[in-house]
Amino acid sequence: MSLESAGPGAEQSGRSGRLSREGGGPLHAQIRDILHRQIVDLALPPGSSLPTEEELQRQFGVSRSVVRQSLAGLSDLGLIRRQRGRGSVVAATPVLRRHVQQAGGLDEQAAAHGQRLRTHVVAIEPSPPPQAGTEALNTANTWKIERVRYLDDLPVAFMRTWVPRDFFPHFTAELLEDTSLLGLMRDHGYHPAGGPRQVQAVSSDADLARVLHISAREPVLLLQGVTRDALGHGLEWFNVWHSPNTVFDVDAQVTSQPGRVSQEHIRRLRNLTQQLESELADLERGPQ
Repeated sequence: MSLESAGPGAEQSGRSGRLSREGGGPLHAQIRDILHRQIVDLALPPGSSLPTEEELQRQFGVSRSVVRQSLAGLSDLGLIRRQRGRGSVVAATPVLRRHVQQAGGLDEQAAAHGQRLRTHVVAIEPSPPPQAGTEALNTANTWKIERVRYLDDLPVAFMRTWVPRDFFPHFTAELLEDTSLLGLMRDHGYHPAGGPRQVQAVSSDADLARVLHISAREPVLLLQGVTRDALGHGLEWFNVWHSPNTVFDVDAQVTSQPGRVSQEHIRRLRNLTQQLESELADLERGPQ
């Protein structure tokens, strides 16, 4: 799956709230993206009612069939509920929370919040990683694994991971489906210990937007890193793109800054050092 940049047409219409009738894509998709953006930005909070089909027709100047296609798209994404007698109501969007300083254990982190993650393997194939991955794993003989993580049927992360084939020659899509990758590593004698990570905001391209059910060029959080075992063997090198409804929790600590040391304090420490050296010398000489 390529992650190349997409054109700005749908992005501009989604941000401005206006339809682009020339080069902006299907009208129903533009309306869906505009309403999607309003929901994500909390202009339409959970439980609130969307405008009626007639109101949306007048607002956007489109037919009822176009409006119904837009609402069906939002319903398929799990963003609205269509209720008889109430029309369309904004659904509560689940939020994935993860600790950026914790390696792995995403399933356990979700379970701690009463949530369950599901994993779907998109592809697995022999493929060398980029140069940074080759250096981190100390090999180019790797599997490239692409997976999508779902939370309450909502896609929340797209994962592209490289693992050494020499360590895990038996990996298949069936084996990895809906299974913890690090758990499989432990089952086969390799115990992940952790490694450096970095998080940055990037713009989603058309392919990534389609996978995560978001707008093209919408900002997402990219987590990159390597996981090693206690002996320093590289077990995985990965890129994980998180949907906008992901919250990274960080346990920040205040670093105490040493104050200015007074000359009196230095003098006392020197006196104490001299006293200790004198007593040690007496002990070394032994009883006279």
